[in-house]
Amino acid sequence: MHGSWLRKQSGQAVVLVAVAVVVLTAILALALDGGGIYLDRREVQNAADSAALAGAELLMTVPPSYPSIHNQAIGNLVKNLPGTSIAGTVCSATCPNLATIGFPSGGIGTINLGAGYYAELSVTSSYTYLVVVWHTHRVAVAPIHGFQSTITLQARAVAQNANLPYAVAVLQDKPAYAQWHDLNITASTSVLALQGGGGPGARGGVFSNANIDPGNGIPAITFSPAGNAGDLWAVNETSGDQTLLNAAGRVTGQQTAGTLPRLASHLDSPSYPEPAPPAASFNGSTVVNGTAYLCPGQYTNQVNVQGAGTAILFPGVYQVTAGGVNVQGTLRTLTAADLPISGCGQTLTSGADLGVIIEVRPDNTGGSTQCNRNPFTVESGATLTLTPSLNYFNINLYIETMGPASTWQNVCTTQPLGTNVLQFSSGACYNVSGAVFGPADNMIMGTSSACATTVGQVIAWTLTVNGTGTLNATFNANRLPYIKGLTQ
Repeated sequence: MHGSWLRKQSGQAVVLVAVAVVVLTAILALALDGGGIYLDRREVQNAADSAALAGAELLMTVPPSYPSIHNQAIGNLVKNLPGTSIAGTVCSATCPNLATIGFPSGGIGTINLGAGYYAELSVTSSYTYLVVVWHTHRVAVAPIHGFQSTITLQARAVAQNANLPYAVAVLQDKPAYAQWHDLNITASTSVLALQGGGGPGARGGVFSNANIDPGNGIPAITFSPAGNAGDLWAVNETSGDQTLLNAAGRVTGQQTAGTLPRLASHLDSPSYPEPAPPAASFNGSTVVNGTAYLCPGQYTNQVNVQGAGTAILFPGVYQVTAGGVNVQGTLRTLTAADLPISGCGQTLTSGADLGVIIEVRPDNTGGSTQCNRNPFTVESGATLTLTPSLNYFNINLYIETMGPASTWQNVCTTQPLGTNVLQFSSGACYNVSGAVFGPADNMIMGTSSACATTVGQVIAWTLTVNGTGTLNATFNANRLPYIKGLTQ
């Protein structure tokens, strides 16, 4: 009986082993497929990220060179994807002069890199670049189960580069004010001196989304060093102002010979992050005379430095939410000569980062259409000296946008729209080494024949220059506000 039962069971182990082998093989294949898909997905994503950053490096020049941007991106792709080649793609010689190439067909981009890789490349705004990469990935499990033998992996990367390569960028772009003087030099004694420039990709000079009016000064705009500090670019220059720009001696030393301004296409407004202030809160500060040290934090009332007073700023973020800033005396950052020093919870010694950023919220007085409730004013005879920091994107003065664009453009309707926060009087002495950033602000910068008036890069809605001296606007590649990197 026992022997008969054993004979009936003979061979079952072979069946069990065979089934187990099939199951284990499928599990192994699945594991290999899963690992392979993960590694391939990671490789494709890394390549897309790298290509987006490479293409974004060449953004923010106007007009953009789409062939150069796409060539740099696709060249980067083929270096990072095995078996691919630029040969045979739309960029074999030079990419088309189009913002987007490789529009998907059937769900896959039409730039064929070989080895199952496809791509789409796109300049989506003045400062954003999109790279999408697809890869046809072979799988091992699918044939066993009768499924498709390949799957399509997709990676997407968007990179930003808002390093504006201009000393002055004025961005007013409303159709109703297409011929507005975004840059306006009002006094025949005022001079805008554009400093710096040169080097790969450096433009320097002035960019206007509308029009440049140099006024009647001789000269009105100068470039230093001559021939290497930039040009004038404008999107909608009037014939009358173009005649002024090209009058003998009106503009001297531009980089490119020929009629001014150089033609340009629209420049989008960058959106730099606004650093948060420390938790400390102050009910404003008034310095009547003597020297006072101010600490970073939020100021809920005016910062007022009167004629006999000196206010010295410890490094950090200053956010003035009401009342603005009024300087009649001296407002400055710390210098190396002040060190070592302790205060505001900081101990600073030689080599310390002394940079500050002052943030002002515009607001408007009820019923006013000028939106200058919280101005940043530097009066005649006053002194302002500010040092920037990389921690705050090289920005010294940050004029916030008053709510969403729809808000300030509906409320601040005094032509040409925008706020009126920054007001440097003629006769004021100022040296703002970092950027002055107010993409919705109509800035006024007065000049003085008695003292220096110097700023880093200026990014404004409009800029008016007046007074009796020279405004030195500096293009310094090491002190540009920046926002560079991957966003997704």
